[in-house]
Amino acid sequence: MTTASRSDSVTGDDRATGGRTAIVSAAVCTDADTGSYFELAARAGRACLERAGVLPDQIGTMVNTGVFRDSNVSEPAVAALIQKRLEIGLEYRTGRVPTFSFDLMNGGTGLVHALMVAQTFLAPGNSEYALIVAGDTHPSTERVVDEFPYRAGGAALLLHHSPAAGGFGRLHTTERPGAAEPTAWADLSAAGANGRSALTVRAGDGDPLADAVRVVRACLDYEGLSPGDFATGRAILLAPAPRPGFREQLAYRLGLPSTAVAGVSPDSGDPYTAAPVHAYLGAQEAGLLTTARSVVFLAADESSAACLAYWPQPVDLVGVGADMQTKHVDV
Repeated sequence: MTTASRSDSVTGDDRATGGRTAIVSAAVCTDADTGSYFELAARAGRACLERAGVLPDQIGTMVNTGVFRDSNVSEPAVAALIQKRLEIGLEYRTGRVPTFSFDLMNGGTGLVHALMVAQTFLAPGNSEYALIVAGDTHPSTERVVDEFPYRAGGAALLLHHSPAAGGFGRLHTTERPGAAEPTAWADLSAAGANGRSALTVRAGDGDPLADAVRVVRACLDYEGLSPGDFATGRAILLAPAPRPGFREQLAYRLGLPSTAVAGVSPDSGDPYTAAPVHAYLGAQEAGLLTTARSVVFLAADESSAACLAYWPQPVDLVGVGADMQTKHVDV
C-alpha cells in the first residue's frame, strides 16, 4: 500500500506554480465513537470549513492522502467517498467548474506532496479553495488493533489562493530507483472470507532520521534559512514523527534549537498521514506560528522523507517560492 521510496540524493520538484497559496484553517478528528476513516476525515473536513466560514460549494479541488481505509476499499476513490459525506460539488450547474477530487497516496509523506499539488490547482485561479484530508484506520474499523501501529483519526487543511501569502516553496524529497518493498498488505489467501478486514503491517528498513536531516538541510539551504531564523522565532520546523527522541535528535543534527521544532507527542499515538496537521495545530496552539515568517513542513516514514517551506506572508527574498527549477543536492 505504501509507495514511498528513498535514495542517496535529494530532488527538488520542478513544477512551476506561481505560489501565493495560504493555509486558511486546519482541523483534526480523533473521536472515539467511530473507527471509520471516512467519517473521521469528513468530520475534520467539516470542522475545517466551519472554522473558515467556507461553504462546501466553494471547494474546487479535494485531495485525500490517507493510506489505510475502511474495509480495504479500493474503488471508488476514497476522496470521492469523503467528498460525498461533505456534500462538496455534488451538483453540476452551468457556468460552474465541478470539484475535482482524487487520492494521492505516498505513505507518511503524502500530505506534504499534496500541498504542492494543491498549489498547482489553485495558482491558475480556476479553484477558489482546495481541501486536503488525511488520516488512517485499521480496515476492520476497530479503534485498537494490536498489530496496527497507527492511531485512527482524520485531519484536514483548507488552502486558498491569495496574493497576501508567499505560498509554498520547492518540494524536496528522497527517492530510490525501482519499487519499494511493501510495508503493508492484505494477504487475501490467508484471510479467506475476512479479507476486507485483514491487514499485515511490518516495519520498514529505512532510516527516517537520516532521510529527514537530508531533506530539511536541502530545503533550508535552498530557501536561505539559517539557524538564526529558528532561534529568533522567524522560522519553525514541523517534524511530526512521534518516535521518542526524534524531534530532539533532528534538532541536534540540524543545529536548531529544539524549541523551534514542533512534533507530535508519542503518548498520543502515531497519526501517520495526518501527522503534519497535528504538528501544525500543535505549533499554532503553542503560539509558535505567531512570529514565524516561514513554516517548514516535514514528513518522514521508514521509506522516505519530504519537506517544503510555507510562507504565510509575502516574502522579500528574490526567488523564494517562485523558482521551481529542478535541483539535485549532493549529500
